This record gives sequence, C-alpha cells and structure tokens, in this order.
Amino acid sequence: DLEPDHRDGASVLLHRTMAARSSVLVFGGRGFVGAAVARELAKRGASPVLSVARSDRPGAGGELGPGVEHRSGVDALQPETYKSLLAEAKAVVISIGEAPWAEQTGGSKDQAIKMNGLSNIAVLRAAAEQKVPKIVLVNATMPSWGLLQGYREGKEMAEAEARLYPETSGLGPEGCSVLILKPGVVAGTKYWGSMPVPMGLAMAPMRLALRCFSGPCNWLEAKMPGVFGGVLKPAVWVDELARAAADTVQGPSFEGVQVLNPDSLVGYKAV
Repeated sequence: DLEPDHRDGASVLLHRTMAARSSVLVFGGRGFVGAAVARELAKRGASPVLSVARSDRPGAGGELGPGVEHRSGVDALQPETYKSLLAEAKAVVISIGEAPWAEQTGGSKDQAIKMNGLSNIAVLRAAAEQKVPKIVLVNATMPSWGLLQGYREGKEMAEAEARLYPETSGLGPEGCSVLILKPGVVAGTKYWGSMPVPMGLAMAPMRLALRCFSGPCNWLEAKMPGVFGGVLKPAVWVDELARAAADTVQGPSFEGVQVLNPDSLVGYKAV
C-alpha cells in the first residue's frame, strides 16, 4: 500500500509521513540565516517551530518573534541532545557552521571541517534514522581558495551527505524532499546584541551592479571557477533564503534532492 500515487509531484508515502508529524526544527535558529527561516516559517503558520542551539543567548539573527520556541542545550555533534525532538519533526532546517574566514583568524582547518561539515552530517544522519521527510541544508557556493580550505571541505562533506539522504533514510526519492541552498554572499540585517547592523544597505549597490553585468561575470566564473566561484554572484538577501526554505517545508512537496544556486536564489519569490 506504499506504492507511489503521484499527487502534485509528491507520493502518497511522503504525504502519510508528513501527516504523522508536526514540528519543524531549525538548527542554528539563533543565527543570521536560521532566525530568518524560523520567523518565515512561523509567519506561514508552521507550528511548532523550534529553534535549537547550544545557548539561549541572542545571536546574529535578532529576536525570533512570536510563534518560534527556542530550545537550548542542543549540540549538533551529540544527537542524544535532540534525538527525541526529531521523532515528531516533519522537517529539519540545518543552518549551522562558522564563518569562512574563521580558520584564518584564530581557528583551524580541523575546526572549520568540524563546524561546517561534521556537525551538519551528524544532524543529517540523526534525521535519517528518525526518517524525517523534509530536509533543508543551508550550504554555500564558494571558490577553491586555499584560505577557505577547511570551510570548503566541510561544506562539500555536508552537501554530499545531504544528497545521500533519500538512501540513508530509507525513504527513497519518492518519500522525502531535500533542498540544498547554495548562496554566495548572504546579506541583510545582522544584530550585535540588540543593535541592528544593516549589512544589506552596504551590499545593495554591488548586488545591483553584479546583476546588471551578469553575462560577463558568468563567463569569467565559468572560465575560472576555482578563482571566482560564487564571488561574482550577487548577494542573496537572507529573506530570499528564508522564503526558499519555507517553501520546501510548508509548500508543495517535491521528490528527492533539489539544489538552488545563487542564480535561482537572487530575487526568489515565494511559491
């Protein structure tokens, strides 16, 4: 009775799995991107939306707003701290990691791989064990600069694991939806404590210029992806990322794995 009966691009199996679950977990929900996703989900009526992180201190994402519950004491590398939450989750959003420059400013390559790769992989595997039907991984498009080696390797490891999710979860492509978001630069209003820092204002002129000269920029990037990969793409507004993530969680289901690169994310409108 679990044979696919396609309906709006999703199988009966996926609909049944979704119907038995209710919560949405946002890992890194205090961060810049994670908080924006959590707010967008709450705005669309997802309930409950659980922002999960190690600390309960406000982060770069600012206030979470109504409709979002925050759970602290959750360590992505220790699945026992959140396994019980996954059992009721219809979707998991993973937005955890450290900045690409961290390994050059006091960090290390191993730490960058741990934060951007292994932590994401731990959540993906724990979600697969609990057969969570919808996954959103916030990843990145980036050049292959040596300065970013740990960051890049971690992100690539996480993406590879996400692409295997239909297999590792046992749900198959017809039983799950996995979205991998790969922006270059992400811009918007960040928070330093309670103080807003409007990074979007600084990035807006460059975003406009790169959109106007997208042809030459795309040509140059195609010729030298190791040097310019993601660098010549317009910044993605954090709200555009949030809309794309929320569409996967709350919108019509798709089957298997989809990837949205900067060209798809810049100017993204909700479905």
